[in-house]
Amino acid sequence: MITRKMNKTIQSLFILAVFAAGFTACNKDEDDAPISDENHHIAIVTNINSSSPATGYIGTIKDLTVGSYDVSNARQSTVTPFLVLDGDDVYAIPNQRGDLLIKYRRNNGVLDEVGSLSLPTGSTSMSLVVENEERAYVSLRTTGKIAIINPTTMTITDYIDLSSYAIGDASPDPTNMILRDGKLYVTCQQTSDGFSSTHPAEVLIIDLNNGNSITSITDSRTTYAGSADDMHAMFFDEKGDLYLFCVASYGFVPGQKCGFLRIKNGENQFDPDYFFNVADYSINDIPGNKIDYLQHVLYHENGTLFGAGNIYSLASNPPDYVNDRTVGSFKVDIYNQSITKLDLPFCNGYSASLTKYNDNILWGLSTETGVGIYTYDLNTGETSDAPVITTQGDPSVIEIFE
Repeated sequence: MITRKMNKTIQSLFILAVFAAGFTACNKDEDDAPISDENHHIAIVTNINSSSPATGYIGTIKDLTVGSYDVSNARQSTVTPFLVLDGDDVYAIPNQRGDLLIKYRRNNGVLDEVGSLSLPTGSTSMSLVVENEERAYVSLRTTGKIAIINPTTMTITDYIDLSSYAIGDASPDPTNMILRDGKLYVTCQQTSDGFSSTHPAEVLIIDLNNGNSITSITDSRTTYAGSADDMHAMFFDEKGDLYLFCVASYGFVPGQKCGFLRIKNGENQFDPDYFFNVADYSINDIPGNKIDYLQHVLYHENGTLFGAGNIYSLASNPPDYVNDRTVGSFKVDIYNQSITKLDLPFCNGYSASLTKYNDNILWGLSTETGVGIYTYDLNTGETSDAPVITTQGDPSVIEIFE
């Protein structure tokens, strides 16, 4: 018979044995633990357009050696959200398809949800800029406001009301934003239907260190400042000059000229001597030699950027945005005002994403021969013949963790 005292002794010995075994296992795990960082370097959005309804997914990719990517570890999302990366944090902006701003954090191949924020209903969030741990800005296109949020607590702390600058309706349609030296630059698209505008291109400059005072600048050479499909349509070069691409109603209004405007460093007006008229530029190696707008752009260096341009002569009638392959890949010189077609296949409008990763420009393309990430080598100018990573779904956003 086992007495209570004996039972207590046996339990004590068992606990000691388990502790010793656990200690040994921990030491072994520490010895066997990989030295390299397992965090993934690439964030991606893919859209499954064959499902009903179409579904978006947000995930991560370790590097270019993985070969393929599926959504098994990804976060389900609305279609075509925008992503803003800040350290290990990923902010998923719902764009035109919701009001829930979600904050994720990368964690060795998965994204942990660490916060969320309900934006005003139907406000259409388009861009997010993080200033510091306590202050970030979200452009709310429909309401005509900039939400000031605390990105740590994921709460709205205030608004900057831009409605007094509206023309034709209640909102000037703030969309793209960029922050530099205490000034927040905001493109205003001044559209009543979401796709077209007949008003001059406009940028509001908000002086955050001077009571959020606002300066409005306009230019009648083009319209619809920035892009509703691209958060990178406004950027600074090495000289501190600000460039922005204006989509000019996406070609829906005949006669409008899409192209690049410039605000020179230290100025509060558009440069009257600079407008790169992209709409009238003749491009070799594409049908019709014209594009009606650049859908996505990525500034590289020394006046060179890369962009995905829509070739209207390739579209069916009516357009089929999933199955038409109307978007080409281009190298653009904004200083010398030239555009060159790259040797990459045409893709649909639900992909056409791009970013820089090491010595490559990564292109997310959904083509007739492959769907996934293609590469352009910045050193050699060579392009991949097929996706270096095939993806489940059309890649609409690619961003890199720094």
